Amino acid sequence: MATRIAHLPGACLLGATLVACHSHAREDAFLATRVPVARLDSVLRAANGMRLPLADARALLEVAPDIGLSSTPPHDTMTIAEILSWARAEHARKQRAVAETTAAAAARRREIQQQLDSLVAVLVVDKSFLPKNPDLERYQDFISLTFAYKNQGTKSIQAFQGDVSFLDTTGDTIYSAHLKVDGPIAPGKTRREPGRIIRYDPFRPGHQRLRSTPLGRLKVVWQPSDAVFTDGSRLSLVSVEP
Repeated sequence: MATRIAHLPGACLLGATLVACHSHAREDAFLATRVPVARLDSVLRAANGMRLPLADARALLEVAPDIGLSSTPPHDTMTIAEILSWARAEHARKQRAVAETTAAAAARRREIQQQLDSLVAVLVVDKSFLPKNPDLERYQDFISLTFAYKNQGTKSIQAFQGDVSFLDTTGDTIYSAHLKVDGPIAPGKTRREPGRIIRYDPFRPGHQRLRSTPLGRLKVVWQPSDAVFTDGSRLSLVSVEP
């Protein structure tokens, strides 16, 4: 009994070695198999029990559905090893294409953002508090903000929109809202509109601070996202893929 126990670890090691060799032999045979590339998907399903390195398996599974659609193999029949090499190259190519597309979209967004930022100057020329007054059919408290818009571009603007934020002297945001303006503004001209009202909520700190902070101590930050010109053309961040 002692002799058997002493030799058992060696026997297990020898068995594991034989299994590993057999596994590598199966893998090598599989990689050397020449198959029609168009049937790679069915070949992979038939070899479901094959233990390939995870990266290799992923590469094959990724390229199989794209054959004949977005990826065209160099030959109709190839060995699995050749297909694997091609799949790795295809994966790298797609990653480069995605990176290039993303970089191009980001560059385009920056370009559009710069154009929009210089297009319209948004100013707040008056701020007031309108308490409720049933005699005037005003049944709630309001904050009134009067805006002025200057077209700093070279084309007549029909409409534009974006987000406007009000910051205190320390740079903290007090209040922000989406602003949409419709109406033509010629190049170099300024348009002032009637006050826009905000329904005042005394329990919202932003409303409280917007009401109590003098206009001269408020910094207005304008972040445009879209502009439509009277000639029908448009400058928009929405149309650019992220």
